[in-house]
Amino acid sequence: MLVNIKDIKIKKRVRQDLGDLEALKNSLRTYGLLNPITLNEKHELIAGERRLQAAKQLGWTNINAVILSNMSDIDELEMELEENNQRKEFTNQELLEGYKRLEKLRNPGFFARLLKLLKRFFNWISSLFHR
Repeated sequence: MLVNIKDIKIKKRVRQDLGDLEALKNSLRTYGLLNPITLNEKHELIAGERRLQAAKQLGWTNINAVILSNMSDIDELEMELEENNQRKEFTNQELLEGYKRLEKLRNPGFFARLLKLLKRFFNWISSLFHR
């Protein structure tokens, strides 16, 4: 659900240090919000403060949110802790492999480019005969 950022209330949070938001802001600029923030029915923030603050700094007026109802204070605090605690960063090896794959996709070798060109050519020929 799209929510007006001005309507979101931030209660006392466990996380005190949001850290550097520049990388997150760059991600939001490039890809948009990949995971919505989480609010209760009173539009109080449960999870996603870093995403919310980055969006505010970018000048966004609306943000996608999941709104949960019938949450107790205990449920909300458990969810905040869980959302921030249950992450696993990539290992260095996983990250290296991912960037190698990305580089290969961005800069294919000669034969991969030739194969792609041939596929486009034959698709174009095929489209001429199926008109």
